[in-house]
Amino acid sequence: MSEYDELAARAERGELVSKPGTVRRGAAAAAEGQRALMAATGQRTIEDATRVALGRPRLGSEGVSPVWRVRASAHLDAQVRALAAQKHVPVSQVVREAVAAYVDAR
Repeated sequence: MSEYDELAARAERGELVSKPGTVRRGAAAAAEGQRALMAATGQRTIEDATRVALGRPRLGSEGVSPVWRVRASAHLDAQVRALAAQKHVPVSQVVREAVAAYVDAR
């Protein structure tokens, strides 16, 4: 039995108790949960943290997501990778957002 399994079994038997002063309820619980989510994802806004925590949604309503293959200069690649790292998102998301903004501007 792993340590996790043992901990889960103890929790199910009601053997685990909260440390005094650590229980949060209501608005305090929501604020603590938001703080933990922000810390875990490294994001600055709750919207960005939620996006990171939930992951990328399906791209197509039919479940089909065409794959594009494009070439870019080394300089553009470096810029996009740096932006993706700064935003804590995959390069593909930066590319999708850029293409969508370009199409919307037309």
